[in-house]
Amino acid sequence: MCVRLARLWVAMALLFLAAGVAYPLFPLYMYSRGLDSVEIGAVASASALSSTAAAVLVGFYSDSIERREALQAAVCAALAGLMPVYSLAEGFGWFLFLHSAFTSLGGTAMALSGAVAMDYITGRRGARFGALRTSGAVGWVAGTLAGGYLVERAGYQMVFAASSMAYAAAALLYGLGARHARRAAAGHAALTPLGWSSVLLLAAVFVASVSNPAYYTFTPLYIVQELGGSELEASLAFAVTPFAEIPAMIVLGALSDRVGRFKVLAACLLAFPLRYSLTGFLKDPAGVIAVQLLHGLTFAGLYVVGSAYLADTAGGATGFALSLFTAAFNLGGLAGGYLLALIQARYGYTSMYLAAAALSTLSLPLLLASAMLGSRPRATR
Repeated sequence: MCVRLARLWVAMALLFLAAGVAYPLFPLYMYSRGLDSVEIGAVASASALSSTAAAVLVGFYSDSIERREALQAAVCAALAGLMPVYSLAEGFGWFLFLHSAFTSLGGTAMALSGAVAMDYITGRRGARFGALRTSGAVGWVAGTLAGGYLVERAGYQMVFAASSMAYAAAALLYGLGARHARRAAAGHAALTPLGWSSVLLLAAVFVASVSNPAYYTFTPLYIVQELGGSELEASLAFAVTPFAEIPAMIVLGALSDRVGRFKVLAACLLAFPLRYSLTGFLKDPAGVIAVQLLHGLTFAGLYVVGSAYLADTAGGATGFALSLFTAAFNLGGLAGGYLLALIQARYGYTSMYLAAAALSTLSLPLLLASAMLGSRPRATR
C-alpha cells in the first residue's frame, strides 16, 4: 500500500506540475496571438463552464467502471497530446474550441485524481488524503516557477512541450496502477447518491467560494492600485500560500479524523470572513500578504476535509461526489467574479472585501444544517 500511495503522490505531483507550467501563461499567450481582453475573458468563461460540466459527467461515469485509474491515465494521455496543438492555434474560434477542450480534460483529471486516491484509502482518510494531496501543492509551485523560466528563456513552444511531457509521465504512472487495481464498488452509478447532508455541504462550499475572486482576481490589483505596492509584492500574496497549504493539508486532515469532519470544516469556513475583513482593513502590503496564509484553511483544509467527508458518505459514488465539490468551488468563483467586480467598481476595494466577508459567513448556517441533518461519520484511526 505504501508503494502504491507513493506512486500516486508522484503521479499527482506531475499532474499539477504539468498544469502549473502552462495555466498561468495562457492569457499572455492568447494576447500574443492577437486576442483582445474581451475575447480572452470569453474564452476563460466558456472554458470554466465546460470544465465544470465535463468533470461532473466523467466523475459520474467513473463510478461505474472497475478501473478508474485507467480512465485517469487516458485523460492525462489526451492532455499530453492536446497541449502541443496550442502552437498551431490562431484566432478567437480556435482558442474557444481548443481551450474549452483542454480545460475540460484538465479539470476532469484534477477531480479524478482525488477519487483515484480515495479508492486506495480506507482508514484515516483525512490524514492520508491530506498527506497525499500535498503533492498537488508541490507540483503546482514547481510548475509555475518552471513555466515562467521556460517562457523567458525558450518561448511558449518549450512551455507546451514541457507540460506535455509531464502529462505523459503522469499518464504512465497512473497506467501502471490501472493494470492491477479493481474497484469492488464499481457498478451502475446512482443518479442521486448523495444525502441532504452532503448536498448542504456542497451548498456551503459554493457560497463560501463566491468570495474567492476577492483573492484570486482582486488582491494583486488591491496591493498595487490601492496600497501602492509593487508587482513583486502582489506576486508574493500568491507565493506565500503553499507554505500554509502543505502543513494545513496534513494537520487538518489528521485532526478531522480525531475530532470529526464538521468541527474542522467550521474552522475553515470561519477563516473566510476573517481573511477578507483583515485584507480590507489592512493598508500595508506586508500585512495583506501575511493574511493570505489563511489560505491554508480557506482552500487546503476545506478541500481535504470536505473531500474526506464526501468520500465517507458517498459509498460507490466517490467520483461523482468529488467532482461536485470541484463544481461547487468553480461555480461559486464564477458567480463571485461578476458580483464583486460590480461592488468594487462602485464602492471601492474595502467595501468589496467586506462584502466578500459578509457573503462567506452565509456558508456557516448551511454547514450547521448539514451537521444537523446528516449522520456524522465516525472518526477512523
